[in-house]
Amino acid sequence: MKKFILPARIARRLPDPVLGEEFGISRHILYVPVSATPAGIPLDPNARTPNLRKRVYRQVEDSLLDRGENVSGTFHLKHKGITMIAHSVDRVAEDTYEVAVKDGQGIVDGGHSYQLILNHKDEPELPKDQVVKFEILCGIPNGWIADIAGGLNTSVQVEPMSLDNLAGKFEWLKQELAGEPYAGRIAWRENDDGVYDVLYLLSVLTCFNIFAYPNDGDVQPVVAYEKKSGVLKQFETNPEQYKKLRPIVKDIFRLHDLIGYESKDIYNATTKGKFGRWSFVETQKPTCYVFTGLQAQHQLMKGALFPLLSAMRWMVAVNPETGEAMWQDGYDGVLGLWREVAAELLTQTGQASQELGRDPRALGKSRNHWSSLHSKVGLRYLQKKGTQLRAE
Repeated sequence: MKKFILPARIARRLPDPVLGEEFGISRHILYVPVSATPAGIPLDPNARTPNLRKRVYRQVEDSLLDRGENVSGTFHLKHKGITMIAHSVDRVAEDTYEVAVKDGQGIVDGGHSYQLILNHKDEPELPKDQVVKFEILCGIPNGWIADIAGGLNTSVQVEPMSLDNLAGKFEWLKQELAGEPYAGRIAWRENDDGVYDVLYLLSVLTCFNIFAYPNDGDVQPVVAYEKKSGVLKQFETNPEQYKKLRPIVKDIFRLHDLIGYESKDIYNATTKGKFGRWSFVETQKPTCYVFTGLQAQHQLMKGALFPLLSAMRWMVAVNPETGEAMWQDGYDGVLGLWREVAAELLTQTGQASQELGRDPRALGKSRNHWSSLHSKVGLRYLQKKGTQLRAE
């Protein structure tokens, strides 16, 4: 448990009018001098990490420092202040309060203001009479924190992804990827550093979600390319479908990179064509794929890559013992089939691109294209299985 000292000449304690007796919930209002705001208060229950580059926070900064047309001493009147969830608030001396914070508690709203205050609280130009309102909630059950964060963070809307992260909905995926070299390159909430955010990961997994898009069905997971919000809604509605992919998620992400990495060499070697001429191919300085570390100069745009990934969904089956996803012939079998059919898939992708005006976005949204690639992989797989059975 961490403890912080907040000096406050004006402080009030208010029991909750509805749940105060049943849960012991109380609300403490403290007006704290900005210069005395303690560092180190956790942001654990805050849905997002602070991003001070947005215009609204530059305006808060101007108010804090009394810049421009701001009237001196009005900082605390111009924004909501800082809201915390804490274990307890105790008066330890005159005008002095000790706030105890357990794991998972801390600042739930106002993290940006808090970071601005820490950036400036020791600067000479900070007005000496500037105060900030701390509103501290005690007795809140842990299970309510995510909903409270979502309700409070409305002036600059929190992305649903960040609230899902706060609610622990991605924990199984974090655990599965924890030992991977790229684990630290995934952004799980808005403003986190990362090459990919968790919505991109969910979009890739959607391409292989046989529980929502069975291989014998007519619907393709085009939403994986079209709409991140649609992917998140599917995840929120049916999280168990995605959890069932857990045994193969790391393979899926490796396959994501290998398809992008191998496409150029396979296409050029098989067709004697020029892979880099396609409008859905990006040519750039050699960069590393996130999930494998492989380096390549030519990379497939998402509009071409995602239909190719989804076509390999044919190799996903349901494990009869666990009900979870499994590869039909193991991961090596998936790679083998990809390398056999890749040239055909890429040629077909090129033809579809031409028909769609060489627009990678139209390619990624073409349901006919997704369905055609998926059917081609299925046909090749069934032909291969038939040959093996006849040989036996």
